[in-house]
Amino acid sequence: MTSASCAGSVTGHPGPGLTPVDPRTLNTGPYQAEPTAYEPDITSAADVRNVEGQRLLNYLTPSYEVDSDINILGDIKVFFDGNQLAESNTFPEKYRSAAVDNNLLLGVYVSRINENLRSRKKLIISVLRFPTGTAAEKAADDFDSATNSDPGRHQVPITGHPDAKASSPDDVTGISFLAHGPYVIMANVGIPEPNRAALTEVIQKTLDKQTARLDQTQPTPLDDILDLPLDPDSIMRRALPKAPDYSDSYIYDWDFGPYQPTGELHFERNPAEVAKAFDASGVDLVARRGGVVYRTRDLSGAFRLQSTLTKVGKNDEVLDPPPGLPDARCVKLDKTDPYRLFDGLCAVVYGRYVGVVMSKMLSSARVDQSLYQRAAAQYSVLAKSE
Repeated sequence: MTSASCAGSVTGHPGPGLTPVDPRTLNTGPYQAEPTAYEPDITSAADVRNVEGQRLLNYLTPSYEVDSDINILGDIKVFFDGNQLAESNTFPEKYRSAAVDNNLLLGVYVSRINENLRSRKKLIISVLRFPTGTAAEKAADDFDSATNSDPGRHQVPITGHPDAKASSPDDVTGISFLAHGPYVIMANVGIPEPNRAALTEVIQKTLDKQTARLDQTQPTPLDDILDLPLDPDSIMRRALPKAPDYSDSYIYDWDFGPYQPTGELHFERNPAEVAKAFDASGVDLVARRGGVVYRTRDLSGAFRLQSTLTKVGKNDEVLDPPPGLPDARCVKLDKTDPYRLFDGLCAVVYGRYVGVVMSKMLSSARVDQSLYQRAAAQYSVLAKSE
């Protein structure tokens, strides 16, 4: 066996400088060290719609494409009906009737801000799917009416999108709704100071990019959603499952599933940098489970991606690798991930695959046994998946 990249066993060419690793010698603790079939618990209409919501994330515009400064993740959601949208702490209650009355089927939502507190920017993009284009047009009107129930707002025309319903109270923040086929695109924009032209430019750019993305796909009929592959190319069986001892720092697992690289970017710390690394490394498929597994072009691409995924920020710390995995890279983050709530991560490489595991560390700790055991287990799963 070769090491964090015993990987060479996939291509027959381990490559120079790789450390031999026998997965049987690794301390995997309570974590599953064998590949496991991915069998999601789909028992309701909400579960079925969530599968399509995950697919829709692949076509949601990442904020850095609109403004490269906006890179700090705030929240990410998938909706499965209008009531859940209103109860999700993302859309306010006043939007419930617009979603429910027009039979919202599903939707996705991502919010990000920039790093500069003194020059705050924000961009929230949501795409909501309705049964028909007519229902989407009515929903856009109803969302806009609910928005303008607050006094003091003025309409903001958006060049190139005459049907967009956009308004602002102060030319610092603006909200727009645009029906596009069976979808409604919502853009919620914030800029540092009042500037109507700058505000409308950001909204226009967001709508331009989001309509173009939606034109690349077709909504899956509800009855056909379960015909979508839930584990394409067995990518999900290569990912570490959720912890058996309930020690994962996150609560929900709605994001478990296969993603295109464009969908995975919404979860990443540095999406613009990771997007470049995806392109350079040839990433074509990602599995999100208890661990996250990225499929690259080859071993060289895997190590290139590992470097990007474990890049340290100003106040992050490099951690020692787990025992027995010298080629693994681990980091303690200064800021907790807003979705999975972790602040420690390790990335291991095996062949063309990179596996990332996470843990919530103690504030003063430099060693996390759970994190190291997860890394060992993820490496073992990858090694035994061939």
